[in-house]
Amino acid sequence: MFDESDLFRRGVDLQEKKDYDQAIQVFTEVLKANPRYTEALYARGNCYEAKGLHDTAIENYNEVLRYSPREAVAYYNRACAYGKKGERHQALTDYDKAIELDPEYAKAYYNRGLTWFKMGRFDKALADYDEAIRINDKDADFYVSRGLVHAVRRDFDAAIADYDRAIQCNPKHLKALGNRANAFEMQGKFSEAVQGYDDVIRIDPKDAKAHLNRGIVYSRLGDHDRAIEDYTEAVRLNPKYARAYVNRGLAYAKKRLTDKAVADFDEAIRLEPKNAEAYVSRGSARSAIGRREEALKDYDEAVRINPKLVKAYYNRGILHGLEGRLESALADYTRAIELDPRDAHAYCHRGVIYTRKHELGLALADYDQALKLDPEYLAAFYNRGLVHRIQGRLDEAIADFNEAVRIDPNYARAYQNRALAYDQKGDQAKATADMTKAKQLGLSA
Repeated sequence: MFDESDLFRRGVDLQEKKDYDQAIQVFTEVLKANPRYTEALYARGNCYEAKGLHDTAIENYNEVLRYSPREAVAYYNRACAYGKKGERHQALTDYDKAIELDPEYAKAYYNRGLTWFKMGRFDKALADYDEAIRINDKDADFYVSRGLVHAVRRDFDAAIADYDRAIQCNPKHLKALGNRANAFEMQGKFSEAVQGYDDVIRIDPKDAKAHLNRGIVYSRLGDHDRAIEDYTEAVRLNPKYARAYVNRGLAYAKKRLTDKAVADFDEAIRLEPKNAEAYVSRGSARSAIGRREEALKDYDEAVRINPKLVKAYYNRGILHGLEGRLESALADYTRAIELDPRDAHAYCHRGVIYTRKHELGLALADYDQALKLDPEYLAAFYNRGLVHRIQGRLDEAIADFNEAVRIDPNYARAYQNRALAYDQKGDQAKATADMTKAKQLGLSA
């Protein structure tokens, strides 16, 4: 005698073995015998979803809900399918319904939170993660996702606290360990960050991203050799990892191994022809070895790919300045400032161009803004001091050169220009002392 429940269990066994095609066939046989067998409809929908056939999965969940309209799980799964299709508002509607039917449905709160997060609605995401954790405080994923909201908001202490809780729930949760290491890095706690990535790599030595991230921390610590080791391991594990090639190229450039740097940027661009960052990096390396026309082409391509990439305009501005194309440099620095009004370096460099154009009032305004953004900006003090000296405001010039040598007591040119200011004021003793100091620091006459 035909027993549809036995056949259904066979389908479930196949589903658990991830033999989705065979499972679908079995569930279809069950439904031929009993079209209202909602468990088979639901299971078949899950199989289609596992195969990435979201529309077909949704059709099955629709059938479940036609026969069983208060099935919270069916709303939840249909919401997940809509989410994977990018239909987030429809997904939210279904998560809402699942929660209405089952107010203690932790996974529904969690996935609705993920949807809000993808939509940039961080307050709503946080509220849903809070509710999911209230219902189930043992799920590490809930804490990791809430930690990410805190991290995006730059509340790194709160983020780390959540990652700690996730690790308590699951000491081998790689995302929690990796995210915590990243939060430490963002706080400037580089030793803790390295230890965090060490933990990830210890659990999964084949995690290319962890090697990349640890390499980034080593680079920030100035340990370029160890950074290169990590980047090299990252590309060994994933030969198509363009970002690892870019970062290794940057490390090679820091060590003045320019040919190796350019080769890595070449490979990154081959792998990702629309990687604007790689073009900027290659442009910087080419410029450093005098290949300025090739560098200019790289910056032009970076801007074409990503018209909002501040670094491309900034670096191209530097190159135009080196080549004496002052108007082009000015346009690039101005565009960089429009895109990022808090970029002190762009203001300072634009100030230099204005100085070279003898538009000293505009130059001073840019140096003032650079120092407002970064009160310890050595070059801005020095350059502003030069303008003050040119304009005959000797006390203001000396005050700026004082700040420059406070920040860098070995800045020979600051002593030299302060000496010239003292000389113009008629203070020969101080002028002689400063010029002597400049020469001691290696400045030629």
